[in-house]
Amino acid sequence: MTEVYSAKDGQPLKQGKLDYSSIEDKGEAEADAKRRCQRDPTIKKVAYYTTSADGSFRILYSYTNPNCKPAGQAKPAAAAAPKKRTPKPPPKLGFFAKLAKALGLG
Repeated sequence: MTEVYSAKDGQPLKQGKLDYSSIEDKGEAEADAKRRCQRDPTIKKVAYYTTSADGSFRILYSYTNPNCKPAGQAKPAAAAAPKKRTPKPPPKLGFFAKLAKALGLG
């Protein structure tokens, strides 16, 4: 069994994503690492550890992506400035209000 750790730029390898694989040799690991980095260019480092039944492990292969692109920042949902509200016009006068105004009562 092989443990495959892949980490983004600035992330410790052991805190990266962990996958399990049946890769047995360094050639397979190298091809797989390059394929992973092409699929996800934000991966900075990939490491392959061979594990045994008694719990011991040894490093099989380690690859650092020379073409690593930094992971993008989350874009805010409301990036545009909020629209300014225009004040509502005063309500139109009804019949009795117009009559009162015309007579000078209001």
